[in-house]
Amino acid sequence: MRLQLDFINQSTFSISSWSLAGLAVLLTSVVMAILTWQLYEGRVLEQSAVAFKVSQMSRQIAHEKPQIQMVKSEISSEQMQQIQVTIGALIIPWGELLQGIEKSDMQDIALLSLEPNSKKQLVSIVGEAKNLQVALDYIQKLEAQPMLDKVYLQKYNIDEAHPFKPVKFTLSAQWLLSE
Repeated sequence: MRLQLDFINQSTFSISSWSLAGLAVLLTSVVMAILTWQLYEGRVLEQSAVAFKVSQMSRQIAHEKPQIQMVKSEISSEQMQQIQVTIGALIIPWGELLQGIEKSDMQDIALLSLEPNSKKQLVSIVGEAKNLQVALDYIQKLEAQPMLDKVYLQKYNIDEAHPFKPVKFTLSAQWLLSE
């Protein structure tokens, strides 16, 4: 009997089958890369076309002179009064008033309404407080604001039916309008 020694381990898969699988993966990758590149080039061309159209429209708009038509119409005295009232309401420093009230905000106070009257230079505030002392402290904080003066507690009501007995109050303050 003859002894046969084979030092080269041959697997069940041959080298040629691995080469075909590798070649298939390589070809698939190349095809995918080509398709991706074509898609990218198409998007770049679309973007260039849109940018060109936008620049053309911009130049066209820049060269066109807008035509302004002057319309002259008579305004009645009633309309003029309404315009003046509207302009007057717009130039009132609402922001200062609201910022001052916001700076006076307290944890145990809930504002329910705020009614400014610029003609009378008064502000009416309706709110709810945890108790009467908190409402009085709130009045002091409001008086410290530069745009408010003479802050008075007009009326208050303790809600006895509620377990925490909150105080509903109405304040009045003079609103110092800055000119």
